[in-house]
Amino acid sequence: MAGVIWCLALVWLGLHLTMGAMDSCYDAHGRAQRCMPIFENAAFGRLAQVSNTCGSPPEDYCLQMGTRDSTTLCHRCDAGSDVLHHNATYLTDFHSQEEPTWWQSQSMAFEVQHPNSVNITLHLGKSYEITYVRLKFHTSRPESFAIYKRSHSNSPWIPYQYYSASCEKTYRKPEGQFLRPGQDERVALCTDEFSDISPLSGGNVAFSTLEGRPSAYSFDQSPILQEWVTGTDLKISLDRLNTFGDDIFKDPKVLQSYYYAISDFSVGGRCKCNGHASECIPNEEDQLVCLCQHNTTGVDCELCQPFYQDRPWARGTAEAANECLPCNCSGRSDECFYDWELYRRTGHGGHCRNCQDNTDGPHCERCRQNFYRWDTQAACQPCNCNPAGSLNPQCDSSGACECKATVAGWKCERCRDGFHSLSEGGCRPCACDAAGSVGTCDPNTGHCRCKEKVEGYLCNRCQPGSFNLQLHNPTGCTSCFCYGHSTACTVAQGYEVHNIISDFSQGSWGTFLYGYICTLQRYVGLIALLTAAVSLISFWELYPFVCFQSCITQRLHEAEEEMQPALSAFQFQRLLSNLTALRIQAKSSRILLKEVQLTSAHPGLSQPALWVEECICPQGYVGQFCESCAPGFKREVPFGGPLVSCVPCSCNQHGSCDPDTGQSSLSLSVSAILFGIVVRVSDKDLGDQGSNPHSAMKLARCDFGLVTVSQPKLSHKVVVGIK
Repeated sequence: MAGVIWCLALVWLGLHLTMGAMDSCYDAHGRAQRCMPIFENAAFGRLAQVSNTCGSPPEDYCLQMGTRDSTTLCHRCDAGSDVLHHNATYLTDFHSQEEPTWWQSQSMAFEVQHPNSVNITLHLGKSYEITYVRLKFHTSRPESFAIYKRSHSNSPWIPYQYYSASCEKTYRKPEGQFLRPGQDERVALCTDEFSDISPLSGGNVAFSTLEGRPSAYSFDQSPILQEWVTGTDLKISLDRLNTFGDDIFKDPKVLQSYYYAISDFSVGGRCKCNGHASECIPNEEDQLVCLCQHNTTGVDCELCQPFYQDRPWARGTAEAANECLPCNCSGRSDECFYDWELYRRTGHGGHCRNCQDNTDGPHCERCRQNFYRWDTQAACQPCNCNPAGSLNPQCDSSGACECKATVAGWKCERCRDGFHSLSEGGCRPCACDAAGSVGTCDPNTGHCRCKEKVEGYLCNRCQPGSFNLQLHNPTGCTSCFCYGHSTACTVAQGYEVHNIISDFSQGSWGTFLYGYICTLQRYVGLIALLTAAVSLISFWELYPFVCFQSCITQRLHEAEEEMQPALSAFQFQRLLSNLTALRIQAKSSRILLKEVQLTSAHPGLSQPALWVEECICPQGYVGQFCESCAPGFKREVPFGGPLVSCVPCSCNQHGSCDPDTGQSSLSLSVSAILFGIVVRVSDKDLGDQGSNPHSAMKLARCDFGLVTVSQPKLSHKVVVGIK
């Protein structure tokens, strides 16, 4: 049976020897493949530690009768003699069959017998995958002994195999046990093989670590057996000597013939590198380590290198080298760790850490929170979203932040047009009066930018000297005219819009014109708009022709950009006050003028005409427009008209004077207002006193302003018209 066990061990050894021939970790094409250190006797040359050795003190020992090649029955063991010692160095040394050496314990005379054990401990220096353990005894083999191993230097001893003719009695183990598939294969068995007292010398014991293990032929797929064969230390516990029973008589010569002696202690195996190294070498601390390949590290190549964590570490097999793969950190980190959950989800377990360039993610594939980049190769930049104006601190890939409703800007750093004063609540709406402001308010202060003649924080009131705040007015308000005598005015009440229309009804198509045409004779009133509806006719073909109709609106105001020549507000209104005709010039193609509409005002309560002023006259002036001299005042220039200043009369405070001539008079003034027309009547033109003042009235002159009629000792309103 011993021969069968030894044969099985050699078969498994041969399998691994064949694999061991593969000493390169990469094939001819540079592809990773499994590699293993050479198969060796791991015990050779290593000093074993023993708990008992003969020769201290020196002692005699005797050979059993029938021992081969024995010429002398008794010999001496002296630990202090270079010739007579049998210390532990002889366990793992090289010797020949002709000149054997052996380690030897004290004899039974020194109480070397059960329950006292003798232990032999062998430290391999690192993990080995142990294939077999072989012991060659110089005496008869023990009746009971056991083999133990440790998987790590500090781990407890694990029983490997028991040998005993009394398994139950000595080790409390059944004899002849075997394992079935599915059972725990990390169990030490007990056998009575190798426990017979014969041969008296040279008996062998060979223990195969995988013999009797069902998974031995699928070793690469069995982590349990891979751990089972792994050992850093071995211990041989010699527990009971084989005797012929004559030891009970305590004869010293008999007791000196019973002792343990081993001539060879061999351990067959490989330096364990898990298929990722082809050799083991001493490191800087003179400890044996694997020279790891396949991006692995560790004493046994049991780990992936720090940056090679993309998949879990695995042992190299004949089918797959299972080299460690680098982490994908997008070139922005050289640190990563294996993330099992990430590997389960994506098939890549390398989770990068300490990503550079403000990146984040398992592969440094995205920007950190509140950072962005416009190109995957570029470094991420901080979003810098304005905390008051943005909805959140994260921007998009262009760096643009998500702004609150009233906020604008790439970083939400400013208010939208029409809003101001950015704060945590966003921006507040501008309250500028649209009629009096230009553009929007200042986005920081909310201050409104007023039109030329408008003032106020909200641009909602006319400056002194102007009135009628209007949206369409480029300057906001219209300057007070008041014939130049006052700068204070308001909108006059009781005037309505009045349109004056001419449709040139004398022809079916109107009047052809090229150049200038006088559209009106004398116009009376304050003109606001000129509206011309024209039909444009192409004369490239006589028949048929195509007619295009268009409406042109021109506002008559000094602030209009198209107004030429440029006039001051006073000059322009002075011009309008004496308007007698309008000319329309056509400079392109042939034009048919169809209709002209002029917008003015007259007394009424319909649609208010807000552009009519009501002046606040200074001393010496009266009238809606300050167009007349007050009683006691006269024109500085006789008959100078309403534009001429009024000065006090020279009557020595005795009565009044004529406002136009300055001539003293005791008469009273009667005034009549005709909107847009001024008719003056002198008291010299009045007839003799009569009962009907109308019969004595004479039209003197037409002008824009106030109609004044004077009659001695009589004052009332008179209705007049254009002559």
